Amino acid sequence: MEPNKVAIVIRDQNNYWEGLRSGLGLGLEMVETDTFVLGEVEMPEDRVEGYKENLEFLKDELEANHYTDTEANVEKWGFFEYLPLDDMAKKLTDYDLIVPF
Repeated sequence: MEPNKVAIVIRDQNNYWEGLRSGLGLGLEMVETDTFVLGEVEMPEDRVEGYKENLEFLKDELEANHYTDTEANVEKWGFFEYLPLDDMAKKLTDYDLIVPF
């Protein structure tokens, strides 16, 4: 059975890039994928532009949602929706598969 709806949950600072890229790959395979980011995203300078482009592509082209428990991500990156941790936990029950990073 293939999952219809996947949540990518990223909490490890070293995995923000890989988690987002995994969401992109699943989205291109027509799997509904949303990302949940815990903590503030800090990206090496050489990856900032690519990270923004991937966020934008996922949001605009693949209609993926990006949730974060950190308001600074909303301000800095622009593609995130703030969602408190308790609300994230409730929302995760809607997914067929949760992939932790």
